[in-house]
Amino acid sequence: MKVFDINRNYRPDEVAAALRVSRKTVYRWIRDIANPLRAFRTTENGQLRCSGKDLNQYVLKNQVKPEYE
Repeated sequence: MKVFDINRNYRPDEVAAALRVSRKTVYRWIRDIANPLRAFRTTENGQLRCSGKDLNQYVLKNQVKPEYE
C-alpha cells in the first residue's frame, strides 16, 4: 500500500491529514525513540519534512493486520 508520492516531501500537517490522525500524533511518531518516523528540517531552524519514501516504509512497517483475515 503506497499512500505517499516518493518524489515529494510532506509537512507534518499533510501527513496527519492523509493518515487521519492529529498533528500531535505525527510529532510523537517523529520523537519516538524505539521506532521513529524519519524527518528532517529544510534549514537549520526550518520546518520539518518527511520524505514520501520514508512515510511509505513507516506505514508498511507499522501496519496492523486484521484479526480476521
